[in-house]
Amino acid sequence: MWPTAQTFTKNDWMTTTTTPPTQVNWDHRLQGALADLWIDARSQASGLGPAAIASLQQYGFALVRGLGPADADRAAMVPPLNRFGAELGTIVPQNKAGSLLEDIRDFSDTDAFDNRGYRSPGELSLHTDPPTLLVLHCLAPARSGGENQLVNIEAIHNHIAAQRPELLPVLQRGFRFWEPSETEPGAGEASGWTRPILMQHDGCVSCVYYRPFIEAAAQAAGEPLSALDVQALDHFDALANSPQFQIRLTLAAGDSLVLHNRAVMHARAAYEDWPDAHRRRHLLRLWIDAPAIRPSATEHELGDFFAGA
Repeated sequence: MWPTAQTFTKNDWMTTTTTPPTQVNWDHRLQGALADLWIDARSQASGLGPAAIASLQQYGFALVRGLGPADADRAAMVPPLNRFGAELGTIVPQNKAGSLLEDIRDFSDTDAFDNRGYRSPGELSLHTDPPTLLVLHCLAPARSGGENQLVNIEAIHNHIAAQRPELLPVLQRGFRFWEPSETEPGAGEASGWTRPILMQHDGCVSCVYYRPFIEAAAQAAGEPLSALDVQALDHFDALANSPQFQIRLTLAAGDSLVLHNRAVMHARAAYEDWPDAHRRRHLLRLWIDAPAIRPSATEHELGDFFAGA
């Protein structure tokens, strides 16, 4: 029986001294300690980067407050975000056009192409982004909803290894991924490359995952997923969506969230926005290549994903 939040104590989720700091070791019990994990950017005399990196190595994420005033606008937040990103690693483009800073908000009523994903108010299912790190800074929260969901990859891997070990080889083989068009809605192609969902390297588990892209690529390539593939993906999804391996949080204005994409999957609940367009939920996003923070297999070190595009 897993303990409830009421029976949680801090030592329940802390790793022992024999556990390398790059092994992310937590479950839902960490929810009760989130208030203690926020890093105050204003109190970091030696710089924010080292404190954030220590949290990333321990938990696969870092929670930051005070990077800028809660009422700061986009222009005011660009310099501190870029400085913070440079402390963590190399800021890399998020698309073929070379955009280094993306606006996360609802554009679906003004641009027909943007009725999907992070530029719409709908639910975003569990996934990893391509780069090592993802930084989200909240300029304005939604009227309601928009909760972030974080899932510990290492805990899921270890559970599968213990309970359904026959499924691990399936998740560790290569899958094609869908590469969506950036100019034509609904268009895209299956990748010419394959990539495992789960891998291990230097004692650490890493993940690259977004099931809709795996399924779309299999269909486009004329390579249907086998019954065993579907069984493995279903089991992986069931665990990832289980409260056992999740924590949840909602960013307020001025909050920043840093995620290690190889260690933690993330999702976002649907949200209801304000009627006034100027009050809409608005986050800023950086992608950062930072391979030195935590070991990952070569196939999972995606670096500058759009280099040469």
